[in-house]
Amino acid sequence: QRSPPTTMCPPATHDATPIKDGANRAEIVAESKLTLQDIRKAIPQECFEKNTARSMLYLVRDLAICATAPLVYPYVAASGNPLAYLAYWNFYGFFMWCLFVVGHDCGHTTFSPNKTLNDICGHIAHAPLMVPYYPWAMSHRRHHMYHNHQKKDASHPWFSKSSLKKLPAFTRNFLKSPLAPFLAYPIYLFEGSFDGSHVFPLSKLYKGSQMRARVECAISAVTVFAFGTAAYMFCGDARTLALAYGGCYACFSFWLFMVTYLQHHDHGTLVYDDSDWTYLKGALETVDRKYGFGLDNLHHNISDGHVVHHLFFTQVPHYHLTKATEQVAPLLRKAGVYKRVDHDNFLKDFWRTFFTCNFTGWKWANGKDN
Repeated sequence: QRSPPTTMCPPATHDATPIKDGANRAEIVAESKLTLQDIRKAIPQECFEKNTARSMLYLVRDLAICATAPLVYPYVAASGNPLAYLAYWNFYGFFMWCLFVVGHDCGHTTFSPNKTLNDICGHIAHAPLMVPYYPWAMSHRRHHMYHNHQKKDASHPWFSKSSLKKLPAFTRNFLKSPLAPFLAYPIYLFEGSFDGSHVFPLSKLYKGSQMRARVECAISAVTVFAFGTAAYMFCGDARTLALAYGGCYACFSFWLFMVTYLQHHDHGTLVYDDSDWTYLKGALETVDRKYGFGLDNLHHNISDGHVVHHLFFTQVPHYHLTKATEQVAPLLRKAGVYKRVDHDNFLKDFWRTFFTCNFTGWKWANGKDN
């Protein structure tokens, strides 16, 4: 008899957001009669409508805010005040993250019904963030197709204890360190850890891919390096680039890591393998989290509407996530499979979850030792 999937990590006794432990949740999910079609029927049809003009407004808003950074930075530099630098980095880093979410919609084709426009706007949104649009959209799609599958999921890896031990000591310690949320994403994209380099068309990310995908990789890589070169030339030297852009980029990377980590990790996360994984089971492990302070709306409700996003990632644009979630949440809550956390202090909750859960702590659903 197979053991049920267990928790990703042991519950913290001071956890302000308790979620059913893995064993109990596994039974509830397994016994649930809900289907993807049942959930879809609960969502109003207008939530599936893609409005290009509305999407463009969000793109323009986030681009316009980010574009003011070169105008503001000289005043920050002239002040020489470390607090001014911290405020500048955090403000623009956050809105770079917001811009990333719009580009992320382009990759999912929820920005517009027009694929060409999606790809053009996706590059416009992602190039200033040093994110190669086509390759990242491809690896991110794999994440959505196999969410919470121990081997096939992409992005945040589900390490077994044995596989983590096989990593170089430096990598293993880095993944557990406070530096990871700031640096892991660019390393993941460029160096290619785990999924393959997103800027090199011959990396393992493109194993078995057709030539078209490799050409698209090259195109996206060129846009990223072109922006990087232009930014360096505009700043004039590496120090200014680091202060004017690098600090913002580090904060952007932190937001991306924190939000995506919390979307998929809690003290009751279930991880599956080929023997019992289904698309719906994986999607139901996603967590809706409300950050408060108006942040959820500013970063396009990708935090508190993420369950619906994972269920229908190519169909529901970000500006319909709230309305769709309002209809879906009661259905999932009644079935005992909805996960939602309202944070009083999201930074504190993130660091606690990151240090206690990290990337290990789960057991194989089929009872094997990990």
